[in-house]
Amino acid sequence: MKLKDNLTIRKIGDEYMMVSESGSGLDYTRVISLNKTAAYLVQEVHQKEFTKEEWVELLIDKYDVDKEKAETDVQALIDKLAKEGLFDE
Repeated sequence: MKLKDNLTIRKIGDEYMMVSESGSGLDYTRVISLNKTAAYLVQEVHQKEFTKEEWVELLIDKYDVDKEKAETDVQALIDKLAKEGLFDE
């Protein structure tokens, strides 16, 4: 899978915001709030193909969580991003 190229992450105070610009002639921007962990995962794969398993490994390596917890958290993030239409088809 791959996230859309028109996404950027901005840190505002202690919050992470992912901004999705429409790229059309209209001035349309969506902002999605992310926690620190989700922002880390998105930044690690920005503009490249990745798998769910790669995100799971990133979580395990950085946060020392067990595989089952990492898989659950990654799937929740994937579901949220897919619902928002943020993956390339």
